[in-house]
Parts: sequence; C-alpha cells; structure tokens
Amino acid sequence: MHLILTLQAEENVFQLPVHYNYYIQSALYRVQDPDFSDFLHNVGFQYGERQFRLFTFSRLMGRYRLLRDEAVIRFEGPVKLVVSSPVIPFCQAVMNTILREDGLRLGRVNLRVVQMATEQQTAGSDSIVVQTLSPITVYSTLFRADGRKYTQYFHPREKDFRELVYQNLQRKLQLIRGPEAAEEVADGPAFDIQPLREPKMHLVMYKGTVIKGYSGRFRLTGNLSLLDVALNAGIGVKGSQGFGCLTKVG
Repeated sequence: MHLILTLQAEENVFQLPVHYNYYIQSALYRVQDPDFSDFLHNVGFQYGERQFRLFTFSRLMGRYRLLRDEAVIRFEGPVKLVVSSPVIPFCQAVMNTILREDGLRLGRVNLRVVQMATEQQTAGSDSIVVQTLSPITVYSTLFRADGRKYTQYFHPREKDFRELVYQNLQRKLQLIRGPEAAEEVADGPAFDIQPLREPKMHLVMYKGTVIKGYSGRFRLTGNLSLLDVALNAGIGVKGSQGFGCLTKVG
C-alpha cells in the first residue's frame, strides 16, 4: 500500500539537514505502537540471519532551495511524502496517528496534514515501467588483501545489480506470502530490471555512513507477485532508511 501525504509547515517554509532520511524514519517509528516499533527497529521480520522492516518511503517532493554553505535544504510550500509497505497495520498506524495529531514531526519541524490518500499498486502485467521516489541501492561486502572489509555498490547496468535486487525481492515475497511463494516465481518470466535512461547517482549520508544509490525510470520484468512486492515493499536494500521506493508509471 502507498500512503500519500501532503504536508505543510505552519509558516509555509521549513528547513531540514540535506541528509534528512533519519528524521523521516524516526517519525515513522514514533507513530507506531511502542511494542511494534521496538520489534521493527530491533528485530524486524527475519529471513535467516537477515532482518527486513518491510517499509520504505520517498524523498520529500516539492519546491526547495539547497543551501550548501549551511548544509540544509529549505522547502517552500507543501511537500509530498509517500510511505509504502505491504504490512497493513504499519500503514494504519501511520494514518491514525497523523490524523489524531494532525501532522508529522520531523526533528523539530511540525508539519500539518493538508491531504492524505492511499493507493494499492499492483503490477497487472509481467512487464512494467516504474519511477524511483527514492534511490535504489544494492551492495556486497568484500574483503581487501589485508583482510579489511569494504562495501561495493553496484550500478544498475551491472549484472550484480539485477541479481541482488532479484534475491532481495524473493526474500521479501517469502516473508509476506510464506516459503511456498518461492515456487510461484519459477512459473513466470525471468526477472530483469533495466534503466530506460542513464540513472542518476546519489550519495546519501545516514547516521555517519555514506550510501550510494541510483534513481530514474526502469523497466521491471518478472512474476506478477514479485513485481507487486517491488511496488509495495520497495526494491533493493535499506528500504526503512528511505531507499527503493517506487511508483508505477506504465
């Protein structure tokens, strides 16, 4: 489910640090029931040794000015935020709390709700075109000759990008639908993700770590259930940190 929020500051102008993903993530945890919030933050949905939160969110969309010298971004007028998750109680908690409190707090900024809408996106076809609402990121942790770890991020035109996105979607599908869902994937066409134009690279700072991601328009091909997961649970890793949020455009 996509929850589409239009938010506005009392004085019509507000500013946040340039790298504000943590502020949105914290706000979404804060509106959950305390026990569920603790589960999401500290445990998550388990797939082997991996943890999944099964939600993602977009960048803030609206008019803005980037003030590089101050390392802040100043928004002018209303902004739109898309929150996406297949976990219905998560979406309901966001809606109920925002309606009850008449807004969302990002750091010290209070934003009131101007409009709220929901949208259940489904693939409907085994080949769809999507637009990223926040960058997609996938990576591998490798080792240097001296034994030190390093992170290798992959470009959308690299083979490893497609394979890692596919593996991540398979795990999410099994968490949502159960282990038997893996058999469904084998019945559909082979999964593929192809950029339709040159993707834009983004470097996002999250709690002191630089994360590389890519945004743009992509064609996704594959099993319908897998594509539905991409639309509603996000694509790639670090979804709960604000990566991999998509919307269907064709």
